[in-house]
Amino acid sequence: MIEVIDNWDVEGVGCVCVVVSDRAPYTRITLRRDGTIRLTVPRGACLKRARAFLESKRSWVRRHQRSAPPAGTPPAIGRAEARRFLVHRVRELAKAHGFRYNKVFVKNQRTLWGSCSARNNINLNVNLLRLPQELRDYVIAHELAHTRHKNHSKAFWNEVSRIVGDGKALQKQLRRHKLGV
Repeated sequence: MIEVIDNWDVEGVGCVCVVVSDRAPYTRITLRRDGTIRLTVPRGACLKRARAFLESKRSWVRRHQRSAPPAGTPPAIGRAEARRFLVHRVRELAKAHGFRYNKVFVKNQRTLWGSCSARNNINLNVNLLRLPQELRDYVIAHELAHTRHKNHSKAFWNEVSRIVGDGKALQKQLRRHKLGV
């Protein structure tokens, strides 16, 4: 059994989620894909020693820490919460720009940030939450534009740019972000 017992703010590292595990044989630090840091401690271990261990590994954590999620990103949330967050944003952009879509699905995909089906179902990657807001909005706008234009024509790109500014420039920025990291 794993039990979250505390969150420690460690200078130069950030928030560390402290969990106690019945199965953990030793204290360990995990840098998670979503940018969060977890300190797993065996049940019955001394928390003072666990804190000292974490402090002794601070430079290692900083060296290996992945880029933190951008400001405004909900911290370390599950798929259900990610779904609420992303669906809410799809609704906002669709309403503001007059788009109609069918359903929104949030998945953990390895190759796509998003897609739009022939039936105007929008699929979004849960990892969008690791991106800056402008790139999240670009992906959502891109998929909403596909509800009107099922290709990447000039009309499609004009639609995307009407919503988020320079769609092609945002597409280039998005390519610098890796999926599944």
